[in-house]
Amino acid sequence: MTPAQAQQHALNELEELGGKPVVLQEDAGLPNLARIQIATAARPVHVLSYNPKAAPELAYLVCFQCELAKRTLVAAPDERFNVASSADTYRQVEKLVQQMKAVPAAMVGSYSRIITDGLGTQLRSMPIGIRADRDLFHAHPELRDQQRACAERSMKENVGCLHPNIRSQAPDLILQATAAMNAAFALAWGRLWNEDAHATPYRLAGFAERGEQLLDMLDTIPKSPTHDRELVSAWAQMLAIDRLYQIGPVGL
Repeated sequence: MTPAQAQQHALNELEELGGKPVVLQEDAGLPNLARIQIATAARPVHVLSYNPKAAPELAYLVCFQCELAKRTLVAAPDERFNVASSADTYRQVEKLVQQMKAVPAAMVGSYSRIITDGLGTQLRSMPIGIRADRDLFHAHPELRDQQRACAERSMKENVGCLHPNIRSQAPDLILQATAAMNAAFALAWGRLWNEDAHATPYRLAGFAERGEQLLDMLDTIPKSPTHDRELVSAWAQMLAIDRLYQIGPVGL
C-alpha cells in the first residue's frame, strides 16, 4: 500500500464507521499540524483540517487523525469524555504562578490560562496519541518516514519545556507533569525505533523515570477505546493533576 492509498483507506473507514462524510481542508491558521472535528447534529460531516506546512506528511496526519476519531466513535456514548478546566482550576494555577514571582502581575491571569489549558490538552491527547501511533507504526510501514518526521518535529518542540526560562516561570506541578508526559512521548518513540537519543535530555533532567512509569501504566491498561478515559485518568492521578481537571462525559 502506498501512503496515498493508506490515506484514502483511513478516510473510507471513518466514513463507513460513522456514516458521515469527511471533509479534508487546508487551514493555514491552525496552531498545530492537523485536527479532526467529529460530526455533530449541527455539522453533519467530520472536518479534518491540516496546516499546509505539513503537506509532505499529509498521508500520515490524515491516518493519525482518523485513528483518533475512530477511537471516539467506537466508544459507547457514555464512554466518550473531555478533559476540562474550571474557574477553580485557573484560580489554583494562578496562585501557584503568583508564588513563583517570575511573571509580571498583569500577565499572571493570561499566562495561567495558557499553561493550564495546554497541560489539559496534553493530558487528553498524548496517551491516546501514543496508542494510535503504535497501531499505525505496526499496521502501515509505508507511513513510517512521514510518521517519524512529525514525531521528531514534536519532540524538538517538546524539549523546550526544559529550557531554564520555562523552568523559572512554570509552577513545579505544571512543569513536572508536562516534562514527564514529554519524556513518555520520547521514550515511546525510542522503544519503537530502538533508539534513546530523544529521551536523553529527560534522563539528564531527571524526568525519564516518571516517563517510564507513565508508559508502564499505558501498557497495563487495556488498549481498547473503552479504556481511554481510564488511561487518561490514571495518568492524571500519577502526575498529581487529577484535582485540577474534570475528566468526564462529553459536555461535562
